[in-house]
Amino acid sequence: MGSVGAVFRPGARTGLLIRGVGALIAVALAAACSSGSDGAEAPKAGGDGTASTIERAVVPDVPGASPAGTGVIVVGGATSSFAVTACRLDPDPAAPPAARALVTLTGAGTTGSGVAFTIELQRFAAGTSVVTYTDTVTFSDPGRILQAQRIEVSGQVTDLRDPTASTPLVRTRPGGVTASGLASAPGDGPDDGGLIGLALDATC
Repeated sequence: MGSVGAVFRPGARTGLLIRGVGALIAVALAAACSSGSDGAEAPKAGGDGTASTIERAVVPDVPGASPAGTGVIVVGGATSSFAVTACRLDPDPAAPPAARALVTLTGAGTTGSGVAFTIELQRFAAGTSVVTYTDTVTFSDPGRILQAQRIEVSGQVTDLRDPTASTPLVRTRPGGVTASGLASAPGDGPDDGGLIGLALDATC
């Protein structure tokens, strides 16, 4: 019996084979993952070979001054005229000083494609020692509601749709009012999609 070599242990050899196969499977899986088989899509190349990106919404320029009783609004790249149905450029003396609208405007019109729309604009002030100004412009048609809104406290401007904003959304001029900013569905922020530039001018 002393001349017999190393004792054959089937269990140990089988374990080595299993571990070897497992290592090969792991290598294959790693190669598959590195090739992009995890389901994530790579950025699509544009016509010039560069990765395409989503274009950021741009705030349009404010239109020129409108004739009395009319206004012009730009939504994205579409420009439409409207009639001013109500306009006030100074605070309502009947409203309480600590909570009152400083500027209000409503209007109605029809786009070039025949879609009726309405506009509501307001600059509202709340508080006495520290005043919070809230500017809101709402554009509504049968298919959508777009709203731009900006808050100002002690000169600090906050716009959830446009973090770069630093000026009021609503501004008055002699005999009229202007506004420009980014709009989307009421309550939506910059990460919800649907941002669109909006600008208007109206004369009372």
